[in-house]
Amino acid sequence: MKLKNTLLAATLVAASLPAAADLTNLNALTQDQFRKLSEDLGAAFSYKGVTPATSLGPWGFDLGVELTTTDMRNSDIFRIAGSGSVDRLFVPKVHINKGLWTGSDIGGFYGGSSEIGGSLWGASLRQAFIEDTATSPAFAGRLSGTRTTDLGSLKVYSLAADLMLSKRLAIVTPYVGAGIVRVESKATGFETVTNNEGRYFGGVNVNLGIVNLAAEAERLGSNTSLSAKVGWRF
Repeated sequence: MKLKNTLLAATLVAASLPAAADLTNLNALTQDQFRKLSEDLGAAFSYKGVTPATSLGPWGFDLGVELTTTDMRNSDIFRIAGSGSVDRLFVPKVHINKGLWTGSDIGGFYGGSSEIGGSLWGASLRQAFIEDTATSPAFAGRLSGTRTTDLGSLKVYSLAADLMLSKRLAIVTPYVGAGIVRVESKATGFETVTNNEGRYFGGVNVNLGIVNLAAEAERLGSNTSLSAKVGWRF
């Protein structure tokens, strides 16, 4: 029943994603405006784990439906590009993490944005260097990447490396992390834009058994993102 409900939620999220891009007037931007657009989109589209550093173990799964909202620092540029003024970008996703042996987890998601259209894909590999015990927190490193599709000539890619700490306290597991994100944006008529930004984030995971809840706040460059996820973690 849990899996059936999750698949139903995943189907609803996927069905709500747009099939075409709304950034129909990119050529009206200057190169500097395209760079600022890339910074905003990179903050929204970079990988958000919304999960603690604690490894899942070889039989573990973390499956859920997630929503991320990111403030856009250059909303007027979205209007010039043809999508209307966008103050916040909402990105719903279907997210899954699978535990492996030796403290490794792999993850992935599919999502998109109704404000500008297109789809977003991402994947991650997380390695726990120190496991969560009664006397020590979990310490892990994570590598991740994302890419957009269906945005016309616009392509946005991101790669990130993060370090994370978390400590399980009964059913609650708070966590913090920091890292660096590299975003590359390409579009016909523009020079490729590459941004390297530091980020820090923190969140909490609450496992109630029948349902798992998680929330995360992130600061990447000058953009703030808030994420929430509901699903199952076991």
